[in-house]
Amino acid sequence: MLNKKRWNPWIGCLLIATGGLVACSSKTNVSATGSVPAQYSHTFISVKEIWFNTSATAGPDDTAWNKFPLGTPVTIDLASSVGALQSIASGLTVPAGTYAQIRLIPVDAGSALVSSASSLQAVYNSEVDYVDSAGATHQVPLELQNPDKGIGIATSITVKGSGTNIFSSSSSSSSSSSSSSSSSSSSSGLFSSSSSSSSSSSSSSSSSSSLFSSSSSSSSSSTPTSASSSSSSSTPFPLAINVDGAKDVVPFTYSNVSGMLLNPHMTAYDGSQIGAITGTLSVANLSGIKSTSTSTFVNIQVTAESLSTDNTRHVAVNSAPVRSDGTFTLYPLATSSSSPASYDLVIHGPAIATIIVKGIAVNAGDPASTTPVSIGTITPRAAASSFKVNLTTTTPLPAGALLGFYQTLPGAGEVPYLIEQQPIDPFSRAFASDQAVPAGTLDYGTFSSGSAVSLTTADPAEGASTYRVAASAPLFADGVLTTTVTGNASTTTLVAVPTLSAAAGTLIATPVTVSQTTPKQYDRGDLIISHDGAIVATAVLDPILTQSAPSTAPSAASTLTIPGVPGGGGTTGTVNSALYYVSVRLWNTSDPAKTLNRVTFPNALDLRTGSTTAYSIQIP
Repeated sequence: MLNKKRWNPWIGCLLIATGGLVACSSKTNVSATGSVPAQYSHTFISVKEIWFNTSATAGPDDTAWNKFPLGTPVTIDLASSVGALQSIASGLTVPAGTYAQIRLIPVDAGSALVSSASSLQAVYNSEVDYVDSAGATHQVPLELQNPDKGIGIATSITVKGSGTNIFSSSSSSSSSSSSSSSSSSSSSGLFSSSSSSSSSSSSSSSSSSSLFSSSSSSSSSSTPTSASSSSSSSTPFPLAINVDGAKDVVPFTYSNVSGMLLNPHMTAYDGSQIGAITGTLSVANLSGIKSTSTSTFVNIQVTAESLSTDNTRHVAVNSAPVRSDGTFTLYPLATSSSSPASYDLVIHGPAIATIIVKGIAVNAGDPASTTPVSIGTITPRAAASSFKVNLTTTTPLPAGALLGFYQTLPGAGEVPYLIEQQPIDPFSRAFASDQAVPAGTLDYGTFSSGSAVSLTTADPAEGASTYRVAASAPLFADGVLTTTVTGNASTTTLVAVPTLSAAAGTLIATPVTVSQTTPKQYDRGDLIISHDGAIVATAVLDPILTQSAPSTAPSAASTLTIPGVPGGGGTTGTVNSALYYVSVRLWNTSDPAKTLNRVTFPNALDLRTGSTTAYSIQIP
């Protein structure tokens, strides 16, 4: 394949939180949507490039990437487009071939403000705006991990070059969630082109969608390694790359300063094979559900769930907040016109009794132009009470972990539902603040089109006010559902959650040699190891930063060992996902926010075949 760089001033758009990054041509109607927790009034992300690679094992520094810089960076506000597609822009041609990776290159929060972010009144290129419980407004940078290396998405995308290039895609996010597209006859697409081109490839799929299209002229020749999921059509179809902001926007603290970071778990959807679930909750008589007086949403989330691949639990597919008037639109959800997919809904929040609605078949179609399936109107019960939970850190979870709270409906054959899911602070390894979960009973019923959902109230199988808890994290196997927690309304309940094992390979204690240019310039810091933009491990730098340097060697190095990093080697062989990048956060406790310095390092930490022989960094 030719490694060509092209750009077109009409390229654009990021569909995120419940959408993805998109670009399109005049022949393509490209759209975007977003979703974030109720307390966030804005969440901005800016993107400047999109890369493609035919190899599933290629790292960001490999030379075979097809790179497409955008004419100008594009900024999307995730909070302003919940449940509704927004039109974006057009234009791009990609060489024919089968692509195993997409990489989005964002604009770092600390870089010069791009015009698209400025026009949205953002202060940073990537940013979270929220109003706290005291009514104070905050605009904080959304920190990204090694942004120049990009946010990676594993996928399978085939382009057929017969006058029109159409990509078909099936991407995955974790060991416990299902792919958004899995069949060759109804697959998702990323790019299409109406350009004049000369290329050679083959394909067999009958339906696909596209994310980018181009009216430009190109010439390329490539033979796809797989043609099971591509098609040729003069009409391109949009694809959405989904990011659920409820779990991917992570709050944390450093020296009592609040921060936000992006810990992405992106998945891809076929734009012609997605649909929505809508409904209304009667919330007028509920108290304690408003995050702030100015919020567009109430503190209730609706989550579509499906069975995990091992059938041990239900996993979240997508989430959306409930609007202040009680309505919600949960979109996009993967489905098929010929065989609609079915989801169960979990309606949850600390001030209401949890509601589970089973068996909702989803029609394919944009809710703006087609009639989506509706569960009608449901009246939630106020929770009997709620209780607060946090984590002990004696045996810490992996830094990028999410903690799930599960309950099981009464009856034979029932599988635990995910009631609440929260990201941990990757540095403290606990929640950034205590999390409230509802106590008491739950309500459940089965959907029947044209009929009101009839709810039954019962204790979960775990017992009233009791949850199973388990963690999950990228590159780690999902935790076992053996630990339980029972609420205590009078005090915060601390729970010890079993740590996680590597999904592939083994856990390696990784030494990093750290040198300082100016000893004691900072007295606090953290080292971060990430993969494809998501945090895998962290380690505290404080002991190294505060030690005195020898007068004979002021830049003498110290060794920091990071435990529990997934890697290959030995009997496990090569683990292709164990390619990491390193960054540090440094600050001084005299003024943490103003002295904060974030430094990224370009060299890869390669544990694909086992322990690295040496990895060294030089910090200011």
